Amino acid sequence: MSFETIIIESPVEGVGLIRLNRPRQYNALNSTLLGELGDALEQFEQDNTVGAVVITGSEKAFAAGADIAEMVGKSGEEMLQMIQSVSGWKAISTFSKPTICAVSGMALGGGFELALQCDILLAAKGAKFALPEVNLGVIPGAGGTQRVARLVGKSMAMEMVMNGRPMLAEEALERGVVSRVIEPEQIESEAVSLAKEIADRAPLAVRAGKDCVNKAVMTTLEEGLKFEQKAFFPLFDSDDAKQLMDAFLNKSKK
Repeated sequence: MSFETIIIESPVEGVGLIRLNRPRQYNALNSTLLGELGDALEQFEQDNTVGAVVITGSEKAFAAGADIAEMVGKSGEEMLQMIQSVSGWKAISTFSKPTICAVSGMALGGGFELALQCDILLAAKGAKFALPEVNLGVIPGAGGTQRVARLVGKSMAMEMVMNGRPMLAEEALERGVVSRVIEPEQIESEAVSLAKEIADRAPLAVRAGKDCVNKAVMTTLEEGLKFEQKAFFPLFDSDDAKQLMDAFLNKSKK
């Protein structure tokens, strides 16, 4: 399968890589890119050699937001139909395998919303995150208001949504938006290295862990605990758990 707006690399050691590739538009998200992103993720979903996926952009921009040229003049109903017709907006959040987003430069508006759907977010030093849609007379419409509020709290989320307040990588780390801040020249290799480590873990446990953490940020503690228990006990019947526990005991006896 060939793509116009993204580059995908063949899986290496269980890791697939997707690179957003609209350099002249700073990787602005249009319907073509989002559709191709959905297709690429579906391709990796069906590939049993892939255990994790890295999504990245360029040094200057992960993605500078939605493509305004594609939105100008559209009615609310037309925008709704356009968003619902492309798979990319939901493809990351419904992808069953771990996703790691490596952000350099700008992650603005829809670009930030896309990054927030990934399981782990890494940032290069100097990376900037923002939801500046208010400057265009609209608000984030792909989950930005909900995901940011859960991460940074009500007051900061209000500033970001109502006033477009930017957040640099270092502050994003302090607030738990990203898990690491890395030198720009190393961020992709670090993301791939992390993805390889995760891809090498017991896949049923990894996916169960992913589902439980995602449940934790979307529901109450009580509901999350019930969900965790339902995911926890069946893992003891898996071959991975039996083999890894036996290997641990045998190693400890030596």
